[in-house]
Amino acid sequence: MSADTDSVEKRYLSLHERYSVCRRNSTFPAVVVVVIAYSKASALPSTSFLARRITELQQHFPLLYASVEGARSTKPYFQSRKEVWPPSEILFHTTYTPSSDAKEELGQVFCEEPDVLAKKQDFYSGPSWQVRIHTHPAQPRAYLTLAIDHIYNDGRGLLALLGCLLADDISSLPYEKLSSIPRVEDTVDMKPSLGYFLPIVFDKLLLPKLPNFIQSYFKKSPTWPSTSIRQGPIDLPAGQSIISIPLDLLSKLKIVSKEHGIKTLHGLLKAIYMVGVWSVYRHTLTPFIIRGSTPRSERDSALGHPLCTGNFVSSHKVDIPLEGNDDFWTVATKVSNHLIYPQSIKYGRMDMGMLACVPDGEFDPPHEDPRRVTKWEDFFLTQAYSETPFNESFSFSNLGVTKLPQGAEDLIWGQEASPYAPPFNVSLISHEAGLRLVTVWKEGSVAVEAEVKRMETVFEGVLRKLVEGVEDTTLASLTKL
Repeated sequence: MSADTDSVEKRYLSLHERYSVCRRNSTFPAVVVVVIAYSKASALPSTSFLARRITELQQHFPLLYASVEGARSTKPYFQSRKEVWPPSEILFHTTYTPSSDAKEELGQVFCEEPDVLAKKQDFYSGPSWQVRIHTHPAQPRAYLTLAIDHIYNDGRGLLALLGCLLADDISSLPYEKLSSIPRVEDTVDMKPSLGYFLPIVFDKLLLPKLPNFIQSYFKKSPTWPSTSIRQGPIDLPAGQSIISIPLDLLSKLKIVSKEHGIKTLHGLLKAIYMVGVWSVYRHTLTPFIIRGSTPRSERDSALGHPLCTGNFVSSHKVDIPLEGNDDFWTVATKVSNHLIYPQSIKYGRMDMGMLACVPDGEFDPPHEDPRRVTKWEDFFLTQAYSETPFNESFSFSNLGVTKLPQGAEDLIWGQEASPYAPPFNVSLISHEAGLRLVTVWKEGSVAVEAEVKRMETVFEGVLRKLVEGVEDTTLASLTKL
């Protein structure tokens, strides 16, 4: 079907979009996924509806049928195609593996979904996204999944795309033009200042070359898990786990949070997760300093950003030292306030802008390792293979509150574990069924499943104690099982 374009259009990739190309070139692509659960297959949207909508959405949003050209160069770009992708190349039916445990079954559907796009050999010559219907002939439950490569979208965009996919009427949606879609760094100031840039250069490039007795005067205290890496993450299997928090408990937590002056529920949940990590690994590092990152959406229609495609995020980080006698509410206040400090937001943007400082260029002759397509792939692979592959302790990505699609009973989202990601990658979303946290990790690198389960037990235990209003809110007391 014609895309109704008079000429070929193109738009160069943003820094983060190119980083996602780098991940795919080096065989570790990032695919973002949302899974919707239905109690019965009859509640699913019809195949004919989805097929029609897939065509319509491509006509509205050109990135959904654009190709990536120059993927093995230093200047990749999106290019429009003459035709939108036929629904048959995006919409699929599959049979899921049933389980007696609904949460386990949901997790299994989520676990398998990124693989389809991630392992696609001809990715650059086909669609970047997929919609799959999961049913079983002997089971009532059914699932609908939407997945897209991170090159083309971020978490907020994925959720907006899902809304457009399932909406009854999309006649009011805009018709976007590929060449008019800005890059985030062209509309939001992400250029690192000298005050931000120079200390990083000193720590990473100059300090390691100084004599050890001089280095000791300048070295900062390490953050976890610098001393707790069992094995490099590259060749290890992925692990995943889901926490489900009931809506009534979440509502009570919001009340308690406000009573203690915590300005964002996200900040409170992030602090609880930090405490969970500390409770399991506190003996591995002294002082125990944890670095938690939060992707922050920069998507803004007033800046010309598209409705539901493209990457428009910055990366907010905070370092928090933790000890057993620390008061939880003091920790939570620090974490929450740091999320909204103007300087923190500015630094989060600069952190993403640091991608412009990554060594760049093409290899001539080509590198003997075919994954090291340019110096970007070489840089990030070298980091992943190093003795210190992790720059953060965990990532805490929250899409906030959404409404379950019509007829649905549950919804989760996230992406698979990656050697390019922190030890724990946590994806949150809340809806009428409650709060859902999906944690993914590389099994055996920093964590093993039993430790993650202990962390989750502590997370839920701390949450309930806070709601109950216990008097002793030191970390040592709250984490006693």
